[in-house]
Amino acid sequence: MNDPDFQAQSHAKWILAGEHAVLRGSPALVFPVLNKYIRLSYTNSTDTLEADHHSQYGETLLILFWGALTYGFKLVDQPQSKMKGRFFLENSIPMGVGLGFSAALCVVIAKWFLWKGWIKSSELFEFSRQLEGAFHEKSSGVDVAGAMNDQGICYHLGDQVEKIAMKWQPPLYLSYSDRVSVTAKCIDIVKRLQKLDTKLVEQTDADMQKSVAQAKQALSMDKAQGLTLLADAINRANSCFERWQLVNGNLKKHLETLKAANALAVKPTGAGDGGYVLSLWEQPPDDEKLPFELIPAFE
Repeated sequence: MNDPDFQAQSHAKWILAGEHAVLRGSPALVFPVLNKYIRLSYTNSTDTLEADHHSQYGETLLILFWGALTYGFKLVDQPQSKMKGRFFLENSIPMGVGLGFSAALCVVIAKWFLWKGWIKSSELFEFSRQLEGAFHEKSSGVDVAGAMNDQGICYHLGDQVEKIAMKWQPPLYLSYSDRVSVTAKCIDIVKRLQKLDTKLVEQTDADMQKSVAQAKQALSMDKAQGLTLLADAINRANSCFERWQLVNGNLKKHLETLKAANALAVKPTGAGDGGYVLSLWEQPPDDEKLPFELIPAFE
C-alpha cells in the first residue's frame, strides 16, 4: 500500500471545569486523552472523491465526515464536485459521550484544507471551530482547543490558550454513565433556563468560573494542600450541572455510585445529561467493587 499524500491526527479531551459557562465568556480547563484519537489519510489516486474507514462506528462515522467536509467546501467556496481522491479514517474516540469526537474530526478535516492551501495556518483554529458548527449550533471552541493541544490548557473564548502549570498529577478517573450526551440538546436546556431565570444562570456561571479558579490554584499547589481544594472545585462544578438541570437518570445514578464508593468529588465532563464522568479519589476502589470501568484521566 502506497503512503498517503496527506495524513493528520487529533485526539479526545476531557474538561476539568468550565463547561457551558465558557459559551458566555468564562474560562475552561481542558486536558487531552492522547490514546483516543482520530486519524485522517488522503491519497490523490482515484477519479472520484470517496471515503472509507476503520472504526466500530461504521457508516455513522462516514456520514458525519461527509457532512463536515461538505460544509468545509462551502466555507472556502470550492466546488466539491470537481474534487478527486480517497479519504481513509481511523477512529477510537467514542461518539456522543463528552470526549470531543466532533472537534477532533473537525481538526483533522481542517488540517486537510490547510494542506490544500485553502486556509492559512493562522486560520486553522477558527476554521475547525466553524466546521464544528455543522454539529453544534454554537461552538465555544473549547473542544477544538483541547483537540489541538497535547497538554492541559486554560481556554478562553476566542482562542486564548494558557498552559496549565501542574505541581502534581491528581488521582482523577473517567467512567461512562451508560447514557449518550447530546451537546446541542444540553445547550438548548441551558438556553431555555436562561430565558426563564436569567439570574440563576448568571449565578451558576459565576460559580463555574470560581470552580475553574479553584482548580487552577489546586493544581499549582502541592498535593497535600491541593487535594481538598480540587475536590471542592469539582463538587462546585457538579453543583452547576445540577442547577442547569443536566444531571438526571443514568448520569445521576452513576454519580451516586461513585460517591457511595468514597470518591472525593464527581462531575460530568462535557455537556452533561449523560456521557463520561470525572471522579477524584484519595484511593480508587478495586475494579470489582464498581459495576463499570474507571479509566485514569492522565494515561
